[in-house]
This record gives sequence, structure tokens and C-alpha cells, in this order.
Amino acid sequence: MSSSRQASAPESAAALHRPVCELLKCSLPLVLAGAADPELVAAVTQAGGFGFLGTSEAPPARLREEVLAVRAHTDRHFGAELNPAATEPALLDAQIAACIELRVPVAGLLGALSRTAVRQLREAGVVVACQVSSVSGACEAEGAGAQILIVQGREAGDAVRGAQPLAAILADVLVLASVPVLAAGGIADGADIAAALAAGAQGAVLGAAALQAREGEGEAEGTAPLEKIASASRRLHQLASDAAASLRGRALRFPERVMLSSPVCYADELAPSSKNN
Repeated sequence: MSSSRQASAPESAAALHRPVCELLKCSLPLVLAGAADPELVAAVTQAGGFGFLGTSEAPPARLREEVLAVRAHTDRHFGAELNPAATEPALLDAQIAACIELRVPVAGLLGALSRTAVRQLREAGVVVACQVSSVSGACEAEGAGAQILIVQGREAGDAVRGAQPLAAILADVLVLASVPVLAAGGIADGADIAAALAAGAQGAVLGAAALQAREGEGEAEGTAPLEKIASASRRLHQLASDAAASLRGRALRFPERVMLSSPVCYADELAPSSKNN
């Protein structure tokens, strides 16, 4: 890290804030990828980030249960993931209807694009974020009405459809995108978050592992829900503080309010380093 002084929560929020925060109604552009644990989604959301429920295979009853479980812990905005191309049409229709009925604020669409799903969700007032792994996919998603692009590099793991590393695909998409772009794939710590923001992304997508307690701070098995939420919230704030501190050492050449229709990209900031992500 380039600075030893840790940023306070207000300093972190100010340093990391991007226009996508207004769209997601969060204070930190740190996004939890689809998680099976509603308590973790609630923790991230309550701490100022944004969490997605991993509901792409969930029947409507389970989707409803998980949405209500999140709302039992927070009244802030969160999202639900759907995978139109990998879901039976009848189930997908039921999932979309449930999201609309439950007033889920944001839907994250995985896999191949479904223009019908985008249209249905947008018409109901749901913000739509589409995961993409190619320039053509990004252009198609934005053309279909996606309001946020989640650009996924091959570092994200086995489920990735694209072959490009995050640095390359992110730089390529940023040249063309006119909607906010989030970076996903191998982002595990504050330095990774800072690198993504320096490269022009408006936010970073984290896996559940990034919010696990550090070595020596592990949680006992069977930890109570409120304790789990507090632990994940502390970890998110630590990541935000680390990212803000790392950004202080970077030569950012655009204001925080920059819109990605004319981004300045620093793809070399995301070049592979000696650490394993």
C-alpha cells in the first residue's frame, strides 16, 4: 500500500464515490457478486456497498424467502441475479414476476443476453445490470437497455465465458461504453479495487471470499446472524479504507464525477502482479 494512514469511513466514501453509486443507491462502489447467504448481502448493503443475491436457479418461493431475509436486516437497496439463457422460460418468467412483485431494486443478468428480460424489468422500473465478457457483448447489452455493465475478466473462474484478462477487456469496453462499468474477476483486496477504479471502472465486484475474516480473525462455526453481519461489515469497511489509501498513491487524471462516455484508462494498473488473486 502506498500510504500507511487508513482512511476513515467518510473519507473512503468520498474517495471511492462514483456516479454508479447514485444508480445503485449505495455510498461505496463495492458490489458483492451473487451470494447464497442473505445475511452477507444484508451486511454489504447495510455497510454502504451493494449486494446481489445469487438467485439465478431459485424457484419463486425461495427467491421471495431470500429477499425477505435480506429485508429483515436492512432497508437499503440490493439486487437479485438471474440467468435467462440457462433458465427454463416458465421459471424465468416466474422469477421476473417475483422480482417485480417484491420490488427488487436491481436485477443482475448473467450469461447470454435476453432482450425480453431486460425490457420486462426496465418497464417495471427495475435497474438492469448485465454481465459481459466481450466488447460485442457489452455493445449488445447496452443496446438492449442495460443500465450497468459488469465486465468480467477470465480471472473470475470457471463460469467465465470470455478468455480475456480483466485489464484487457475492461480497457476495450471503457472506450465504447456510455453506461457505468463495474470490474469483476480476481478482485480480492483494496489495491485491486483501487486499480480497477484507476483503470476507469466505476466500481468493483467482489466474491464472498473477499469478505471473509482475515487469518486470526476467523468466525466460529455457528456464528449468530448479527455477528456475521457485523464481521462482514467490518471487512467491507477495511477494504474500502485500503482502496482509498491505495488511490492516494495513484496518479488519477480525471475527476471523481467522470462519466464513462469519455474515460481515461490506465489498463497497466491492472497488469498481473506478483501476488496471487
